[in-house]
Amino acid sequence: MNADAPGTARPRRSAASRHRASAPAEALARLEWVTQRVSRALQRAVDLVAADHGITAAEYHLLLAISDDVGRSNAEIARLTFVTPQSANHVLAELERRAFLQRTDDPNHGRIRHAVLTRTGREVLDSCTRQIAAIEARVVAGLDEQQRAVLLPALWQAAETLAGGFFGDAAEEARAEELRRARHAPR
Repeated sequence: MNADAPGTARPRRSAASRHRASAPAEALARLEWVTQRVSRALQRAVDLVAADHGITAAEYHLLLAISDDVGRSNAEIARLTFVTPQSANHVLAELERRAFLQRTDDPNHGRIRHAVLTRTGREVLDSCTRQIAAIEARVVAGLDEQQRAVLLPALWQAAETLAGGFFGDAAEEARAEELRRARHAPR
């Protein structure tokens, strides 16, 4: 009997197996493909953890970027979180309004304001980070100690080599920026 015929039931797959579709060998051999899958899965997890704490993933990442209490400027925060300075300023203002961080004027530069976490911001960040650390532990649970020891440094080196996505190449960075502008230009 044809399993696709009307009135016949298909075998039900578990949620876990539905999310483990087989990819072509060519895709599985690509660093970009594998890191994108990991990134998207972690992003979904961070979205959920952040939402449970009343913040967005972007707000979580911004809180994490200022967690060392150095007092980073808006421009530094934007570079660390891969957003425009305008977007960073918008998120900073919202987090400041909600008392997650405090901004102070730089005594040497009139236009620079430094951001640091408040107690509330630190508590939310710490709680999110504990939950995300548990998810990260699941990610590496199948790795042996040696694999775990090299994974993060290897990913860090790859990220540094790519210099935030532009390969350390000013011409390619300019070309990518022009492409982004063209895509978002009013039509």
